[in-house]
Amino acid sequence: MGSRRIVITPFQNISLGIDQCECFGILGPNGSGKSSLLNTTSFTFPQTLGKIYYNGKDTTERNGNEITLGYCPQEDTLWNEFTLFEHIEMFLYLRGYTKKEAKKITNEFINYCHLTEHKNKMPYELSGGTRRKLNILIALCCSSSKIIMDEPSAGMDPSTRRYVWDIIKATLQNNKSSTIMSTHSMEEAELLCNRIAIMVKGRLRCIGTPEHLKIKYGNTYILDVHTKDINVFHEEIVIGKQLFGNSEYEREDKSLQRVKYEVKNTNSISKVFEIMESCKEEGLFYDYSYSQTSLEQVFLNFALKGTQY
Repeated sequence: MGSRRIVITPFQNISLGIDQCECFGILGPNGSGKSSLLNTTSFTFPQTLGKIYYNGKDTTERNGNEITLGYCPQEDTLWNEFTLFEHIEMFLYLRGYTKKEAKKITNEFINYCHLTEHKNKMPYELSGGTRRKLNILIALCCSSSKIIMDEPSAGMDPSTRRYVWDIIKATLQNNKSSTIMSTHSMEEAELLCNRIAIMVKGRLRCIGTPEHLKIKYGNTYILDVHTKDINVFHEEIVIGKQLFGNSEYEREDKSLQRVKYEVKNTNSISKVFEIMESCKEEGLFYDYSYSQTSLEQVFLNFALKGTQY
C-alpha cells in the first residue's frame, strides 16, 4: 500500500548567481521558501534536484568540508554548555587558528561589538537580541569568502539593528565576501544588498538593484500633504491647477488636515514641484513631500499578486 505522504516543494525553478563582494538579498512573505532555499544552499537540508555551485564546482562532488561557509540560521543554534566567549573561540579554533590566536581575536570581536559585559554568560542568560548578535558573529568571525544569513537582525531594537548592520557591512567589505541573506526589513535590504530578489510561493518574481526594482515595478509617486482643509486643497490645487495633468491617481484621506495621493505613470515630476512650491508660498498648505514609491510598496504589490495565483 502507498504511504499517502504529502510531498511539499518549498521552491522551484530558481536560478541565480552571486558575484564576488556582492550581497544578494531575498525578500518574501512568510512561507515563501526563503529559509528552505538558504538551508539547502548551506547543506542543512539535503539537496534533491538541481545544481549548486561554489567557485564553479558542483557541491555534489565536494570532498568533506572543502567548502567553507559562514552561516547564520533563522533559529539560534547555540550550546547551553558554552559561554558567549567560548562559542566564538571554538569556531575560530576549528577554522585553523591556534588557541592563543583564537583567544586574542575573540576578545577583539567582543570588544568591537560591545559585548564585553556578556562574554562569560551562557546562552540562556542572554537576551534575544544578544543571542542573534552571537549567531551573526559566529557566521562572520571565520573570515569566509562565502556568507549565508537568514534574517540576521530579527528581534533587535532599532539602535542595535543599526549597529549590527554597520558590523555586517564592514566585515563583508573587508573579507570581500559573496553573501546571500533573507530579510523582512526593507531598510536592511536597501542598506546592505547590492541586488534584491522578491520570492513568492517558492518562485522568484523579480531580481535587480533596489533602485531598478522601484523604477520598473513601482512606477508611482507619493504626494503627502499637510493642509488646513484637504477638500479645499483637492478642489483648488489638484483639480483647479491640474496638479497631476493626465496621470491617474488615487486619493487617501489620512485625517481632516492630511491627504495622500498615489500618482501613476507620471511624466510631469517637475511640474508637480513647480505648482506645489508656488502654492506653498501662497500659504495654501503647511507642508508636503513628493517621492518615488518605496521598496516596501513594490514588495507588497508582488505579495498581493502571489495570493491570487
